[in-house]
Amino acid sequence: MPLWSDFHFWSPPEDPERPPLPYASVFTVTITEHVPPRPFGLPSVYPFIEPPYDTSDEHLKTLTQTELIVSCPPLEADDDTDSAVPEKPAEATLKVERPIAVEDGRGPQLVACTVTPQNGQGKPFQAVAKIFDPLYYSFENENAPHRPVATTLAADSDYSIEAATYAHLQKTGHAGGFAPEYYGSWTFTLPIRHRGIQHERHVRLLLIEYIDGVCMRDLCYRESAALGFTEEHRLDVLARILDGDVRLEHSGINQRDLLPRNIMLKLEPEAEDPLGKGRPQVVQRAVLIDYNISVVYHLAPEAWKYRKSTELPLNPIDLFWSTSLDDFGYWIPQSWQGNRRAQQEWLIERFGGQNALAYAPVLTELELDDA
Repeated sequence: MPLWSDFHFWSPPEDPERPPLPYASVFTVTITEHVPPRPFGLPSVYPFIEPPYDTSDEHLKTLTQTELIVSCPPLEADDDTDSAVPEKPAEATLKVERPIAVEDGRGPQLVACTVTPQNGQGKPFQAVAKIFDPLYYSFENENAPHRPVATTLAADSDYSIEAATYAHLQKTGHAGGFAPEYYGSWTFTLPIRHRGIQHERHVRLLLIEYIDGVCMRDLCYRESAALGFTEEHRLDVLARILDGDVRLEHSGINQRDLLPRNIMLKLEPEAEDPLGKGRPQVVQRAVLIDYNISVVYHLAPEAWKYRKSTELPLNPIDLFWSTSLDDFGYWIPQSWQGNRRAQQEWLIERFGGQNALAYAPVLTELELDDA
């Protein structure tokens, strides 16, 4: 029987073959149009799939992350996928202009880039690349320390879920409004050396619209920043966000994470600095940017199709009557904090009366909370 003193927790082994994270500096690569797998791996929503390689803890603990990447390539789409594989996939040159969120171990990497279509298929354009590179996902499980993660499978799952969501947004005409424009799913190859042999590994990415704006989170949690906007305008922007959310829901998507950290605000040109002094700031457009735990209803189990479809979107009163908006911090009136009644009165004022005609009839029994 082994002694307790012989026991030790697993941690990722030394991996001298693992190359440095390439996306934080000058990086140019040829990307090729790619069809992702159907969405999978989101607990209680999309099923887990059995990959063609061993993902048991016991096996993963015998590998370095480089060995995992070389031996477990990313998954391809099944024959029954909604998208057909193009006979001649488009190609483009991607040049990273600057990192947005790039860090070893963070999961998907976000970079601002210039994309130049090849073979005269279009003009160069600016975009955000969301890169699902399993070599730079955390090999150690962040929620269960000392357990390994099959990072190739995790990256494939993230890629499949967001690709399905953006494709649906584009198909239903919501990309380019409350959601970013979507420029498709792509793949590229990078060299990697293992045990003296040169290999090629495949990396997936999505291209989405670059929003030249400010993250709403940076304005919600500092009173001085929020006060750069009038209260009337802040509430108008909040109403636009709630309206955008119910319209996405009506289109068949539940984003499931409507928080300031996932909202970009594009300011009017003369008001680009939200901390600047002078006339009040004005938000031109609010954009919901993160769909990593989103549900596309027609691809999800029946349990998620819990609302009958209606001709018009649900009224925000229905979705937000009992949902606290306190996470919006200083963006909302401070009288709302811990006071659901004040929020409910605003919902009625904003989305009731004649404004209610833009939505399906309210189903919620409108009983105000105690002040």
